[in-house]
Amino acid sequence: MSYDTQDEEFSAVEVTHSPARFSGIIAVAAALLAVVTTALVAPLSAPVGLFGLAGVAAGLFVFESERLTAAGTGIVFIGVVVAGFFGDVPEFLLFAALATIISFDLGSNAFSVGRQMSDQTDTQRGEAVHVAATVFVGVVAAGLSYGLYIVPWGSLTVPALTLLLLSALFFIWSIRQ
Repeated sequence: MSYDTQDEEFSAVEVTHSPARFSGIIAVAAALLAVVTTALVAPLSAPVGLFGLAGVAAGLFVFESERLTAAGTGIVFIGVVVAGFFGDVPEFLLFAALATIISFDLGSNAFSVGRQMSDQTDTQRGEAVHVAATVFVGVVAAGLSYGLYIVPWGSLTVPALTLLLLSALFFIWSIRQ
């Protein structure tokens, strides 16, 4: 039995532990979607959301800081809360809150994948599955929350809808753990 070996040169891969690019791009896009949606509902929330969006983008692509990314996502969520005070369109607010949760989860995933792999490793397929699962769980939770909101079961209000959305956030967090 003969093995035909060729002289191949293998180059070393530099492990940088940078956040995964694919999840990072989708996280920034989700944060941008949340900011645009809240700006449509209440233009006064736009500066807050833009500040948070800058934090998300800078945390992922400039400083590579998970804390800055999480803080930026939190500020985007504060923009959603501000839009809730000045605008009364629960559908848009629910969509913006869902986009913010997706941005947070995908930003965390970008750093998690970056810690485990090099940025030269092809991880797009696994990240795409994570994106699809996050969006699916979020849409189902938001859909159920909105369904409970529109059914006239007495005094189910916007705060109840917010609490249901926060429960979906904790559900997503528990799945990740």
